[in-house]
Amino acid sequence: DAGLFNDIDGLVSPTSTFSSSTLNNFMALSRPVWSAVRTRLYTLLVDASSSQDATSDLSSNTALQAAAIRPVSSAKMHLPANIGDYTDFYSSREHATNVGTMFRGKDNALQPNWLHLPVGYHG
Repeated sequence: DAGLFNDIDGLVSPTSTFSSSTLNNFMALSRPVWSAVRTRLYTLLVDASSSQDATSDLSSNTALQAAAIRPVSSAKMHLPANIGDYTDFYSSREHATNVGTMFRGKDNALQPNWLHLPVGYHG
């Protein structure tokens, strides 16, 4: 914990927020917090010579770089959030037709109401 996010309004506990196995706690925060974190990340990752911000010390701090930046080859993709509940909508004719074919067969794949109202399902 280098304290680089400690002064962001609305981000009460950066360490616990960002050390969680998912981004759910971060996503539960407000849009201004997301924007401030995005801006801070950008500032941290640009060349210090092009920024007047004191927090841009990542570019000159090799120990912090080693702790914070990993090679892409060592990265492992994870689901970034626990998805608890959702509603999905058939947003394209192709999607609705493909799913309809699975349930009703090719001849009756697309129901007439799809053209006139949004069709969704609970996931």
